[in-house]
Amino acid sequence: MNKIILASHGGLSAGMKDTVQMVFGDLPNLYALATTRDETESIVTAARRLLDSFDKTDKVYILTDVLGGSVNNDMMTLLGDYPDLVIICGMNLSLVLTLAVAGEAVSSEDLESLISQAREQIVNCTEKLLQAAEEEEDDL
Repeated sequence: MNKIILASHGGLSAGMKDTVQMVFGDLPNLYALATTRDETESIVTAARRLLDSFDKTDKVYILTDVLGGSVNNDMMTLLGDYPDLVIICGMNLSLVLTLAVAGEAVSSEDLESLISQAREQIVNCTEKLLQAAEEEEDDL
């Protein structure tokens, strides 16, 4: 089974999990971890405990929020003990939704395609609207 761990600073991961579950309902393979100002346990310790609870045949994807940020760097340290992890930085709802419902491990090629599709969801809508209005004017 695929396991998805959302790891972030503050409440982003919990909010993302809540949003995904609003769309799909409760997903037993989706987890949220966070670094907070008042944490009593490090995110690495929490991640290790979670990873150790998974079946060895599970495919685990960890999605983080900021490339080079402390959470991403902390998750990268896990690769030494869990070399089959797939760590993806730049979580967005499109990517999380797709991975959350994938019934089986996603091939490297398909994963790159999913990441590319997720990137396409980041759009300056104001600029798109202005461009469409200009094109409409040019057509008149």
